[in-house]
Amino acid sequence: MPTDACIFFYDCKGCGERLKPLPGSCCVFCSYGSVPCPPIQEGVEPCCTPKPEHSAKDWVGSPRVSLLAWGLPSAAIIAVLFAPIPMRTAIWTLALAWMGLACVLNARRCSRTHCRFTGPYYLAMIIPVVVVGMGIIPLGPYSWALLGLLILGGSYVIWWMTERAWGKFSTPNSY
Repeated sequence: MPTDACIFFYDCKGCGERLKPLPGSCCVFCSYGSVPCPPIQEGVEPCCTPKPEHSAKDWVGSPRVSLLAWGLPSAAIIAVLFAPIPMRTAIWTLALAWMGLACVLNARRCSRTHCRFTGPYYLAMIIPVVVVGMGIIPLGPYSWALLGLLILGGSYVIWWMTERAWGKFSTPNSY
């Protein structure tokens, strides 16, 4: 049982079944364990809330850092949507690399759940941007807008889905 995070899912090594918390329980330890999870043992209420050391290190929780790491690059992607393709490609590539690196670093700093997924997502989205920007797959201006929507909208969907499933802070073993 980890002491720094709850486990929301557990894959049984015996039968292979994936255990989920029962209704009204916060994690698999509270549902199936012989002892409750560490937050309940420590008297943290509500159960499985992030410990202060996670929140204090989280860049997403800091408006200034969040703006610098994700807000400005997202705005740059939107601002250059109708700029010349070479400029658009360069700025989108830099913005995606910046946001992806910020997510990867933030995940390492504080174990923010969605950053474990959005970091690689942003970095992977550099590939279609470069492919389209080099003209290997030509797209019109509306298609670039759809690509931008896929990039930015997709990251918000990943954020929402991962934190809903595993909570704001988690360890790789919790999913």
